[in-house]
Amino acid sequence: MSNIPPVPPPPPTPPMKVTPGTPATTKERPAADHIPTDKCSWAAEYPEVQKGCYLSRVCEDAPPKHCQYYSVNSIMQVGPTCGLVALSMLLGGSPTAADLLKDAIEQEYTLNGELFSAQYLFELTRKHMPGPAACQLHAGPLDCKKVRALLSAGGCLLVPYDSDVNHAPCVRHGHRAHWALIVGYLVDRLDRFFVLARHGKSRNLAVWLLDTLSESNEHLKEFAQPKGYPDDEFLLPPGGIGGSLGLNERCILVNGLPKQVIHVRCS
Repeated sequence: MSNIPPVPPPPPTPPMKVTPGTPATTKERPAADHIPTDKCSWAAEYPEVQKGCYLSRVCEDAPPKHCQYYSVNSIMQVGPTCGLVALSMLLGGSPTAADLLKDAIEQEYTLNGELFSAQYLFELTRKHMPGPAACQLHAGPLDCKKVRALLSAGGCLLVPYDSDVNHAPCVRHGHRAHWALIVGYLVDRLDRFFVLARHGKSRNLAVWLLDTLSESNEHLKEFAQPKGYPDDEFLLPPGGIGGSLGLNERCILVNGLPKQVIHVRCS
């Protein structure tokens, strides 16, 4: 027999590294990549709307009365930059969230990217808004005629709210404050008014009831140290997040965007 020594086994495969900000993990998008043909079929020509409605269990078996939205590319946030990412998505990615972060730090609106002031984000929005578009700081409930009329006319909203574990609106009194960009709406057969949203923690289009989002926005009154940043210092506006410069019952209305709103054929 040969005295050739046996070949050593191959080294173990190193574990896959996942870095912060890795986009769209498989955990984020389970069964919706294989939507049953009979679910949300009215939106088959608009895959992001179909997937968003299917995940949210909205208008699965019957089309809405009306649906319109802007197709906005998602941007995944890195660090506590949800407000800056929402604004960058609104602006089509130019300036980038990183550029907006530099500007916000220079203006002393933030330390790490956090924006616990609707006034501060409004100032950044107004500064970077293109061409004929205009923005306005809204104080009061979101679920009102003014906001519904703005969305019906093709406007968008930048909205702070409390984010639940699935990133949907909840009431945590500001302890899980997050920013979203509202890019459209739909009205179902029961005349319930839903908004279509983008935010920096998911690639998927979100579909939420406007009154639920409004209630969440209404209760943004207390700051809590974010769990992922136990040792970081955060900048709060005078009066805190529940004050006149904070987040409570505040949002930013945007109209006159140089983009074409998509009217979904619902029949």
